[in-house]
Amino acid sequence: MSVENLELTSIDAGSTTSSALVRIDKRSLRVISAVLIFVGILFLAASFGWNEFRDGHGALTGRFVLPLSAGFGLIFLGSVVGTKWRTFGAWLCAALVGEAAALQMIDAGRLIHFQHYRLPSDLLANSGFELAVVLILTLFVGLSIRRHLSGIWCWIRVNVGPWKFAVAAIFLIFAGAAVTPDLSVYATSLAIGAWIQIVSVGAVILMVLSVPEASLNEFSLKVKRFLDGPDRGVGKRARVDRFVIVGAVWVVLLTATLNYFVYQAYPHVPDEAQYLFQARYMAAGQLTVEPPKVPEAFSLYMVPYLDDRWYGIFPPGWPAMLAVGVWAGADWFVNPVLAGICLLLAYILFQQLYETRTARIATILLCCSPWFVFMGMSYMPHIFTLATALGATVAVMNSCRSKRYWMCLPAGILIGIVSLIRPLDGAIVAVLLGVAVLLGSSSWRQRIVSSVFLVVGTIVSASSVLLYDRAVTGNALLMPIDAYYTKYFWPNVMKLGFGPERGMGWGLDAWPGHSPLEALINAALNVSLLQTELLGWGVGSLLIATLFVASGSLQKRDAWACFSIVVIVGAYGLYWYSGGPDFGARYWFLSIIPLTALIVRGIDWFGNGEDTKSERERTLKGRITLAVLSLCLITLVAYIPWRAADKYYHYLGVDPDLQALSKEHQFGKSLVLVRGDEYKDYQSAWVLNPINFEGNAPLYAYDRDAIVRSRLLQAYRDREVWMVDGPSIANGSYRIAAGPLSGDEVLKELIK
Repeated sequence: MSVENLELTSIDAGSTTSSALVRIDKRSLRVISAVLIFVGILFLAASFGWNEFRDGHGALTGRFVLPLSAGFGLIFLGSVVGTKWRTFGAWLCAALVGEAAALQMIDAGRLIHFQHYRLPSDLLANSGFELAVVLILTLFVGLSIRRHLSGIWCWIRVNVGPWKFAVAAIFLIFAGAAVTPDLSVYATSLAIGAWIQIVSVGAVILMVLSVPEASLNEFSLKVKRFLDGPDRGVGKRARVDRFVIVGAVWVVLLTATLNYFVYQAYPHVPDEAQYLFQARYMAAGQLTVEPPKVPEAFSLYMVPYLDDRWYGIFPPGWPAMLAVGVWAGADWFVNPVLAGICLLLAYILFQQLYETRTARIATILLCCSPWFVFMGMSYMPHIFTLATALGATVAVMNSCRSKRYWMCLPAGILIGIVSLIRPLDGAIVAVLLGVAVLLGSSSWRQRIVSSVFLVVGTIVSASSVLLYDRAVTGNALLMPIDAYYTKYFWPNVMKLGFGPERGMGWGLDAWPGHSPLEALINAALNVSLLQTELLGWGVGSLLIATLFVASGSLQKRDAWACFSIVVIVGAYGLYWYSGGPDFGARYWFLSIIPLTALIVRGIDWFGNGEDTKSERERTLKGRITLAVLSLCLITLVAYIPWRAADKYYHYLGVDPDLQALSKEHQFGKSLVLVRGDEYKDYQSAWVLNPINFEGNAPLYAYDRDAIVRSRLLQAYRDREVWMVDGPSIANGSYRIAAGPLSGDEVLKELIK
């Protein structure tokens, strides 16, 4: 059905034959539209209803994203097939399906490891259909992009330069795969990653170039009104408006939904379990807890089980905030709310630095960022860290612009709070905002007075940790984390800097100790995480920012973003661990704001090429905006659902179903012996223990060995005993092996 057929009426309004053709074509298009929408709905229903896309326990797997994406794509295509957007709709559908298929080629999963593309033999054996989909998309893109290659190369030559583009391309290729000791896996990931990026870029280019000029102009006008808003100028009257309020509500609802239904409102990472343990006894008004009668049966990593008082080893800032949620009975809701607050503060900051359009695009990117969204879903402290850092930054910016020096006092207090959450992040924020005060002040008097306020505020709040440390460890200068690692491991194991005594020899650590080479490897790992997790784009999350920086188009107002990233990366280069694959490059999470700023500035640069005389360049701004919005849509439809199902449901093998099992069988005042893997099976149970390990609630102990079990039964003779098999030995879920039994009965069985 050609476009010309749709225009026959304007050519010959009086022709009966032409009118009949128009009616036939319109009727045919309506039929095609209905069929496409109907098939799309069938695909959506199949993605959730077909057992092929569920595991043995009925949970969705990452495979459901392929029919889900196909369904959304076909419904959209069916909606626009009768318009001039039909070709765009076809390419968007193809890009959606291609992205979903490419995601199935990745080995990510729920166990801790850096993701990589599967080896060709594995792909052919287990992902042949998905591989065929990507190959077909490659063929279509290759055939269709040929006539645009000269124009693309001309743009690169004019706006970036051949050598700079080559360097940027090499960086992006190596950013597409995580470093791994297995060179065959690494080489395969590099090759497939580069292939997927190139095909994705080609599909997006063809998608946006397919939109006719008139339709694009109409779209650009609508988007301009939506994004530009009432432009108040750079740095003037930054405020919260309806746009960002809607965005904040969206973020709160999305992260809360993911936490409740995907993460099951339960801690999965060991750090999260310890934070929640700490928050629960803080909510009860305690700074430490009484240890259980048989400490060995309740010990875990990061639990000081040999001490006469048990405590959380982390700084008090995040557990204290999480305790508010515990007290309210909604600890799972704390981070989603803080994520919404982060979005509001980021919007204010971006308005202070850039135009309204830039601030709004940055806000959209954050609303769709898998890194931001999944961190907001978690029980980790990074969202609270970002919220307080953004609050301090906004206060400093207002102080510098308005010359109200006193505003640096609350900014300093917030910096101190950052140090109470994550001490190294506190030091980073202090350095960055200290430099901001020195460079942003207009006089030496302002610099001195503002700096004094900033330092005093920081000291006032940060020094409260001395009282906390004294109450917990008995020494105001000894942090709980240092006390724990020095006693249970060795001195300097967690210290910053290089040396053979740094590190714990984990599997994700390259070599024992820490060196500049390992710092480089850690940085490479985090860059690969940024490339995928920051925006979830098949073209690469860092593509636009990399080309923008490589082009040499950075301006003075971009210096803060570059400097911030360098400081963050440099500071964490002194730590022996990269942070691992939990929630992306989590140690670098503060960099999400400057990275987003560079991406949005790159979008502006893309839309304002040097060759502004040609018609293509004059419409480039509308096309790049359309490309960005399309990529964000693909992330929401394909990447986030895939990541949620493939990785974060029962992440690390943690299953929260023991809590439901306890209620179903009314464990009451009992002793529950958990058998299985100490980390996966017992950690899930450990967080259910009551404060001080006493009361009428069940006590969950690890069935470590016969000796420990005998001591437990002697110590808790007044409790009924339940024997529970963990998921690692009970086919993926908790299972009652025996109970309720009396302690004496179990002891008699042991004697036999």
